Amino acid sequence: MLPLVPNQELPTQGPTVFKTERNQHEVRCGMCGRIIYVEEETFSFVSDAIEAGLDNPFRCALCKVEYDDLVYEG
Repeated sequence: MLPLVPNQELPTQGPTVFKTERNQHEVRCGMCGRIIYVEEETFSFVSDAIEAGLDNPFRCALCKVEYDDLVYEG
């Protein structure tokens, strides 16, 4: 874990649990329902899938790890 230093910029690449300049769009994880903030491209992808009648394809980082473990274990 990175130590927090006052006035240090937090990394904001990828989805975040808080709004950032880049991640302004709220989506819910399709597995656990956790609210995550994403950029426009990911938001559009998730919205288009849901509007097409598909299950929510978005997975938060914790659920991705869990899902990958389940797939690996077969």
